[in-house]
This record gives sequence, C-alpha cells and structure tokens, in this order.
Amino acid sequence: MTTKRVGILAEFNYEDLELWYPYYRLREEGFETFTIGPEQGKTYNSKHGYPCKAEVGIDDVNHEDLAALIIPGGFAPDYWRRDKRFLDLVKNMYQSGMYTRIAFRTT
Repeated sequence: MTTKRVGILAEFNYEDLELWYPYYRLREEGFETFTIGPEQGKTYNSKHGYPCKAEVGIDDVNHEDLAALIIPGGFAPDYWRRDKRFLDLVKNMYQSGMYTRIAFRTT
C-alpha cells in the first residue's frame, strides 16, 4: 500500500520542536500528517506548555496505514514505553519494514 500518511505521537511533556517542526514541514511536502495520542481530542501540553490536540486516538491507528511514525522526545516517551498500545504500534511498524523515525534531538 502506497501512502503519504505520517503519524506523530503526542503525550504530556513532549518536546515542542520535535513534534511541530516535522508536523508542518511534512505537510508542506504533501504528506498527510496527524497527531496520535492516548485519547482522540484530548489536549497534551509540551515541556514548555504548548498545547497539542490529539487528532487520532492510538486505538484507531493501524501501522499499515502509515508511511512513517515520528516519535518526539521530551518526557513523553516515558509514558509511551509503559503503554502496550504504543509499543505495539512501533513494533509492528518496525517488523513490517516501515520506517519508524525518532525525531532529531533539539535539546
């Protein structure tokens, strides 16, 4: 399946630039980018207080529908590593040969 959909994980205390920079740059390049959170519609604040509303809930994401997955840093990965749903998404992307990308470090 050829797709231009890119998911970006969102959770409390995410690193601002590691979420928003790829979000907008990929949109500029024609990708459908969207944020994935534990709950659809819930707002998660970054380390510096910037809000991000989860456009899609983790339970509604299928790894086969994504071209890439961006995993921002900050303290958010500490939440994801304890949630089997997020671990399964990353594992399934990796095992299927899809690109899982950890955003570059800005801090």
